[in-house]
Amino acid sequence: MKSVKFAVLLAFVLSLSATVFARDNKTEGKFTLSDSVQLGSTQLKPGDYKAAWEGTGSDVQVKILQGKNVVATTSAKLVDKSDSQDSVSVSNANGSKKLEQIDFGGIRKALVFSSAVTAQN
Repeated sequence: MKSVKFAVLLAFVLSLSATVFARDNKTEGKFTLSDSVQLGSTQLKPGDYKAAWEGTGSDVQVKILQGKNVVATTSAKLVDKSDSQDSVSVSNANGSKKLEQIDFGGIRKALVFSSAVTAQN
């Protein structure tokens, strides 16, 4: 009877740790733009988007999706964040708003876009 309880407890602990592990390795996040912004050569209109990234370490390849459609691809730096707030950072140079960073508070990660990086359709 003790071995059955131990096996159930072990299974529970393993499933819990697998859930935590999967959450820490999330490779996508949703964000909303309230204004049109430029990402490289791509103009992103106001609306709901999803960023999905691939890569190891801090250098990742990012796909920006609106619905199921990929509207831009680019590279970015994936950095850890200490706060748990979602936000989008935009710069306003020469009257053009450029997407600089997307913070995903739920997973405490941010995508930082370089101004030298060119997005592609």
